[in-house]
Amino acid sequence: MESIWPKEMFKEFKVLTLEQVSNEKRNSIRTVQRQFARLPVIRSYNKNSRYYTLSDIADFNNHGIWTYRDILFSKYGTLKQTVKHLILVSDSGLSGKEIGEIVRLAPRSFMHHFKEMDGIFREKHAGVYVYFSADATTFENQNSKRIGTGGFHKLDDTVVIKILVEYIKHPEKSTQELSRTLEERKRCRVSALQIENLFAHHGLLKKTQDSMQ
Repeated sequence: MESIWPKEMFKEFKVLTLEQVSNEKRNSIRTVQRQFARLPVIRSYNKNSRYYTLSDIADFNNHGIWTYRDILFSKYGTLKQTVKHLILVSDSGLSGKEIGEIVRLAPRSFMHHFKEMDGIFREKHAGVYVYFSADATTFENQNSKRIGTGGFHKLDDTVVIKILVEYIKHPEKSTQELSRTLEERKRCRVSALQIENLFAHHGLLKKTQDSMQ
């Protein structure tokens, strides 16, 4: 059987480009592509997808990402395929910032391409777009956990104090009304969802809901 010579080069260099192999072996790019097609190669999802490695060389982390120097690879394929997979398997959906941290790219450099993806949709939570699975059951679970993790501990202490002071003064107000009041008086901008999480933590949520009935 004819040997697949790029495999030896991968063992030496870990990451290769078509041009690199073509120059080294003095073969056409098309010949190198045919050789690569016989190997379990994966392409980088940054650097214009110019770089290749072998799947058994890549040391993927728990998100399926491998970084070699500043070259990024994913076991799930392209950046779009990777982002979609990450959203679908996430416990509570993912914000653009959270996705960027996982794939190690600035969200502003790629997320605008993913506003509309099959099987994915986004909605605002506390003023930030969060991406969820479009499957009803999966979304329900993700959204429930997102609400449970989007609470008071992410608020500054000064904001928490302002919310509690306003609530003590006006316990009859709903969380939506408290949110609106705080913003209108230019004290701070905080969502009703964040206030609900804060109240739930302090055991005030039921009292607040009772006051709305």
